[in-house]
Amino acid sequence: MRRLVEWKGLAGFGIVLLSAVSLGGCVIQRIDMTPPPPYAVLPVDESMSCEAMTASFMFSARRAARLEYWLDVGPLPGYGFDRFGVDAPRELIAERQRLDALTDVQRTRGCPVLDPGPAVVFERQKLEEISRSRGAPLSVKG
Repeated sequence: MRRLVEWKGLAGFGIVLLSAVSLGGCVIQRIDMTPPPPYAVLPVDESMSCEAMTASFMFSARRAARLEYWLDVGPLPGYGFDRFGVDAPRELIAERQRLDALTDVQRTRGCPVLDPGPAVVFERQKLEEISRSRGAPLSVKG
């Protein structure tokens, strides 16, 4: 009788272990829930005038808008199609972090503060207008 109880306990443990091992293979990708590190503000960023910070901010907004547009449209001709899907989202995150950092520097220096969201939307709308009027923003001859 005692051996029967031991066998049932062992069998139950084996079933639990087998189900845990079989479900362990179902997870394909680990999801990292930690927030990305903040963008490193360089000494050059802190020493810029308010006008230079605004120009740098608008350049980053334009770059972020282009990356968003290209992610929607598809990979760029000549970019290297296999790397576009990997590099572009990472570059977009870096541009968004730079915009946030420049906004913080503008705020602490007493400069006019630009909001990243509307600036990127504005630049994206300009890019879409250009692409509608002229065709694709980039074309490869050949």
